[in-house]
Amino acid sequence: MIFDIKNLTKSFGAHTALSNLSLEIREPGIYGILGPNGAGKSTFLKLMLKILNPTSGEIYYNGTNIKNIGNSYFNEIGAVLEGNRNLYWFMSARENLLYYGRLMGMADRAIRARTEELLTVMELKGHEDKKVGYCSRGMQQKVAIMAALIHSPKILFLDEPTLGLDVTIKASLVSEIRQMADSGTTVFLTTHQIDVLERLTDKLFILENGKSTYQGSVDSLINSQKSQQRTEYLLAASDGSMDVLASVVSAENVEIEEKKGQLHIRIPNLDEAAQARLMQVCVENHLRIISIVPETPTLEEVLIHFWRSHHA
Repeated sequence: MIFDIKNLTKSFGAHTALSNLSLEIREPGIYGILGPNGAGKSTFLKLMLKILNPTSGEIYYNGTNIKNIGNSYFNEIGAVLEGNRNLYWFMSARENLLYYGRLMGMADRAIRARTEELLTVMELKGHEDKKVGYCSRGMQQKVAIMAALIHSPKILFLDEPTLGLDVTIKASLVSEIRQMADSGTTVFLTTHQIDVLERLTDKLFILENGKSTYQGSVDSLINSQKSQQRTEYLLAASDGSMDVLASVVSAENVEIEEKKGQLHIRIPNLDEAAQARLMQVCVENHLRIISIVPETPTLEEVLIHFWRSHHA
């Protein structure tokens, strides 16, 4: 087992930021840590990075409590924290990478080779000798990511890594992270960008008010929200068709929209009675059904419904 996290709790005075969190990370992959602002995501990462000490609970890495591990732990991890806190702003990008590479025990030749690779991925060639403090927000984010990746870490902690990146660099970074995970790196990722989450995450951990409310895959989460799954019926509109469909569309959660001579009717999959009524009305009134298409809700829709259902 890579990480065994047992009853992890962190309190700041009367405020409990994380409460009795238990997780098992058995194999490499990309683990998305989700939750609204204040859920405990950043606190969790800081505990894993030993920036904070837990109030109670334990974190085991490869069977050893991380509080008993020295610098060897940091040699195997990389991190990008929100705000680029892993950078020295008075140094250039190249100097930052040289510093962190040496800190991780890399030879200068290896650092130079890896730096060239990362400059290409991040499209920073020509800017590597510019002081980080004078760089744009997006360029600073790129350098922060490069510093975290310089030694090809076994464990990678990413707090909003794609924030401030343009579309092409974001795509390159997503590809780099995916390749690292496929090669055996364990990645912990927090992000509010749903597209990044959908493309990268192997397993989700959802936190709310410091507590774990979901652990599992994206597909399992979507399948668990059956009330959000719908089927769209596309009908040819005709005079009076809306009137004969009144008994169907009056049902709760049934949506109907007329566009360009066609009726789009969306019915929850759980409402089998409404679907049966629609089919009966179409047959009895000779309404032509053009298509029937199952609709799977987006991850964003599922997450919104998930959080709302937990706060109802």
